[in-house]
Amino acid sequence: METGQVIVTLQDVADRAGVSRSTASLALAGKGRMSDTTRQRVRAAADELDYVVNIIARNLRTARSGAVGLYVPDQTLSFRYYMDVAFGAVERAQESDLLVTLMPTAFTPRSGITEQLDGFLVIDPVDDDLIVQRLLAGRSPVVAGEHVSDEMREPWATVFGDHRAGIRMLLDHLWERGSRRPAVMLPDPAMAWGREMADGYYAWCAEKGVEPQRLLGWFDTTMDEVRDALDALLAGEGRPDAVITAPEGVAIVALESIRAAGLEPGRDVLIASYVDSDSLAVTQPSITALDLRPREMGRRCMELLVRALEGGEREDVEIPISIIERGSTADGVPTA
Repeated sequence: METGQVIVTLQDVADRAGVSRSTASLALAGKGRMSDTTRQRVRAAADELDYVVNIIARNLRTARSGAVGLYVPDQTLSFRYYMDVAFGAVERAQESDLLVTLMPTAFTPRSGITEQLDGFLVIDPVDDDLIVQRLLAGRSPVVAGEHVSDEMREPWATVFGDHRAGIRMLLDHLWERGSRRPAVMLPDPAMAWGREMADGYYAWCAEKGVEPQRLLGWFDTTMDEVRDALDALLAGEGRPDAVITAPEGVAIVALESIRAAGLEPGRDVLIASYVDSDSLAVTQPSITALDLRPREMGRRCMELLVRALEGGEREDVEIPISIIERGSTADGVPTA
């Protein structure tokens, strides 16, 4: 007769490690005041016994569901940036035995789903999004990836990039390469990073005495519409000698438009993307971009949400931005 699998309990781990049950619980959760030796001994005992945390029992004790919500703008999950944010959040959630629910943008603000989750991440919150407003007004903690509108309630914490500095980083790089007429395609101004990029661009142009050339690109803008706008810009009088693109993916269209205008990308017109992606490293020429560290963004957002659920201290976190120089800006604009 076959016997069933023996279930290893927390008490078994405590007995193997020679500590109390409460000490074993704190050690496995990474909490409590104890020596590193004790904590390591408890974890070693758990590994030896193949101990698995009883998540259902833990959630019953803490009156939580053990799941949190991840909310991103509509029509964004096809972009690599948001996928990386999501993966970073899930990786960190797994370390705390939390499940992550991707929240559909189509559900009604009165849906009971918001009452079933312990907390929420909202990534790139849009100013007039009723779902974001509902989440911020609720009882559960909310961590925002980028700033919310001033008209909205403040989230428990915010993880953000300095996008005024980011756009200036690219503009200064292009200036050093000889560009004097840089144009930008900016994201939706209803999101913080779109507004900050625009502010940084206009301030930089004023300092340099450069006439701004700005195009807008929303997430639902088709690539044909983007191509038409770029074609008109490149055919006009005083065409730009450099183009910075955002959102993700527009740099490839810019490459095609520059060639269609009979110009050489990376020489007649420099190209840079505000958001990096794998494809930009393999184009000809490869395209200079900013590393916004999306995986770190997701991870830090979840880290702060876990802290909020555990009653920790509130903190806003800035994610550093850096430039990845590639062939599209390597040679610079020829001098007259």
